[in-house]
Amino acid sequence: MTMTLAKGKGVKTFDLPEKYRASNVIVEILGGGKKASKAVYANDLNATVSETMGILTVRHGETRRPLSKAYVKVYANTDKGVKFFKDGYTDLRGKFDYASVSTTSLGSIRNFSLLVMSEENGATVLEATVPQR
Repeated sequence: MTMTLAKGKGVKTFDLPEKYRASNVIVEILGGGKKASKAVYANDLNATVSETMGILTVRHGETRRPLSKAYVKVYANTDKGVKFFKDGYTDLRGKFDYASVSTTSLGSIRNFSLLVMSEENGATVLEATVPQR
């Protein structure tokens, strides 16, 4: 699909075509000699990260109710590459502590990637910094 930016504007928003709204897609933008892409995940999740506490909160997108039992898989970007860090499920409050483990120091971790999956509400991926402790 071809679009034109309005003169003096640096932002253009658009709705995905109907046939793609319920699918995971990668949106690629080409223009001005540059290329950018972003993954867009079909989900009904509102996932937020408290980076100071290392806590992920997952809520239903429409009702904003906490989602318990959402699966979370955490990867750590370290000095030696990307490694599995931990996984588990959100609690009754829709919360998951993504940064705490009893055997690993956070010292070599640069940042985290969090995969959040719910059977009824889809999936999303978030990035998070390491909490300062």
